[in-house]
Amino acid sequence: MTEEAILKTIGPKLKEAVNWSNSNIAIKQEKALKYYKRAYLDGDDKIKGRSKWISPEVTQRVDWMTASLIRIFDAPENVCEFVPFGPEDFAVAKQQTQTVNWVLKTKNSHLSFLHNWLQNGLVSGLGIVTVEFTNEAQESLPRLIKGVVPEQLVMFSQQEEAGTIVIDEASKPYVGQIPGVELRDLKIRTIRKNPVFNVLSVAPEDFIVSKEAKFSSETGGIEAKLQGHRKIISKAGLLDMGFDAEKVKSIPLATGKADGIALERARDLAGETVSGDDVEVYQVYTRLKIDKKTRDYRVTLAGDINAPVLLDYEETSRFYPYCAFVPFPIADTLFGHGIADKIGDDHILLTKMTRAMIDDLHMHVHPIKIVNPDSTNIDDLLNVHPGSIVRSNDPTGGISYNVSPFAGGDAVPVIQSVSQSLDFSTGVGPSMVSISAADLQEVTATASNQRSNASQLLVEMVSRFFADTGYRYLVKCVVDQLVQKPEDAQALVSRLTNQYVPIDEFSPEADVTTSVAFGVMSRDQSTAQISNLLAQQMAMFQAGLPVVNPQTIYSSLQKLAETAGFKNTSLFFVDPSTLPPPPPPQPPIDPSQGIVEVEKLKASLKAQADQADQQFQMSKLALELDLKRDQMAQDFELKRAEIQAKYSAQVQIERLKLEQSAPRDAMGNIV
Repeated sequence: MTEEAILKTIGPKLKEAVNWSNSNIAIKQEKALKYYKRAYLDGDDKIKGRSKWISPEVTQRVDWMTASLIRIFDAPENVCEFVPFGPEDFAVAKQQTQTVNWVLKTKNSHLSFLHNWLQNGLVSGLGIVTVEFTNEAQESLPRLIKGVVPEQLVMFSQQEEAGTIVIDEASKPYVGQIPGVELRDLKIRTIRKNPVFNVLSVAPEDFIVSKEAKFSSETGGIEAKLQGHRKIISKAGLLDMGFDAEKVKSIPLATGKADGIALERARDLAGETVSGDDVEVYQVYTRLKIDKKTRDYRVTLAGDINAPVLLDYEETSRFYPYCAFVPFPIADTLFGHGIADKIGDDHILLTKMTRAMIDDLHMHVHPIKIVNPDSTNIDDLLNVHPGSIVRSNDPTGGISYNVSPFAGGDAVPVIQSVSQSLDFSTGVGPSMVSISAADLQEVTATASNQRSNASQLLVEMVSRFFADTGYRYLVKCVVDQLVQKPEDAQALVSRLTNQYVPIDEFSPEADVTTSVAFGVMSRDQSTAQISNLLAQQMAMFQAGLPVVNPQTIYSSLQKLAETAGFKNTSLFFVDPSTLPPPPPPQPPIDPSQGIVEVEKLKASLKAQADQADQQFQMSKLALELDLKRDQMAQDFELKRAEIQAKYSAQVQIERLKLEQSAPRDAMGNIV
């Protein structure tokens, strides 16, 4: 399909959706926003000398309901949990739980987008947020690099072409210390690409959807032929986003919206401002048969809806990133009621009744004066105040009063009755959030608790429907964006968890079950119920019953801390799943086995004693043998010495005898 064929296919759908949204949704939303802002009624500019008071019923109930729902959805530490179906899903479920909660509560201001989402829905009947996962390029401050040689200049030029740096300025070449080598000074900026995950609120007047739209019973998202939103972007911004320069140049400039809720929002709020080279851009999601088969596409168009310019189209998943909040839905349609729709007529009625009562009170406090101009100076009566002087020839001042009876008091019960009936239409109001002194005296605790539970039914219905549709679908959209961009998802998740489980084939609805957690309306009642449950768990745990374990007890403690308003429960309790596994249990000891062990111990000790005694006897015998051997050696040496001494003396005597008998010469020498 050519671009011209795509425009012919999607152009009429876009025009029909925009016109229907402007003529139906925007007008209703404009009236609702007027009620919320307590704007003057039609014709009030012509009223002179009468009350212009406006009822605050819509404002009060929108703010009460917003605060109630924020407490429900912002109280839990984790707004969603991914529950694995089997052991093979445990790692990816844990990773997705950590990542999605970081995106919704840490990366984005949870309260900021949640407040806008809820308030838009409660005021106009339809609140929308969208999800964007982009790779944002961030430039650093410029830094100067001196003495760049030609080889380095080529390298920096290649880096600039690759998009990793920007060369802001380059000096003229100069010769440095090395003759013949030209140097340059460069001023560069480094570019770092970061994955950015944004959850953005879409203004009701900028949301575009076909009129047959309704909630999908499968995903909780919006089921429509076409859905998208309108943005104001400058032509320079479109060029930075990479769109074709010729197409961008041909887009007519935007004029801004001057009707419907946009006009009312712009009166005293930060409304839409169009200036310079701003243009209208429409980003829509629909099914097109561009190739051989009909598939889901994101189409970007700009300019006049009667002749839009096709900037780009890209195939996408079936999870279109628009999440809706409808407080009071109407079956089989997306367009339900807001608080202004439910009590708008009563808002007008209460305004007129109260105005009449105020005017009646003014007439009673400041009655009509009848003055005799012949006896009283009229000029003195034009500025009457306590202690003022009125010049008159009549002692009574020539003044009489036409006092009308005050009937406004009869309207007070009617006004109170109508106002109280609005509490049951919206689920919030004075009778829903407080009790009277008579309740404390005459109503039992059980009856008061039943009344509290009944008053919360409508708010709980709104919160449960929102949790199962818009908020659940928001979680699926976050996961779908991660699946569509696996490389950016890997960079983001790896930075968060220091590890990454591939999610290329991850399915938001088939691999794990998404459980959206939310709090409760009555903290006291919830605290009492959880405390009772915790006491039963502790009793069963002490009794050794297998129906509870440390993890279930920790879950109760965690929920108790969250109900008390503490989001970071890790400050008080340690998750048992993060602790090292306990040592394996020892088998039970048989009492008879103890006797056997004692006998074995006695036998072992006796054997050790016998062995020690045997070793002692052997050592003693060895010592005795050594002693006898030493004694025999000594006796032998003495005997040998005696024999040697005895025979040595005899040898010496015989030698002397031989010398004496030997012949000698004249000199006496032996010859």
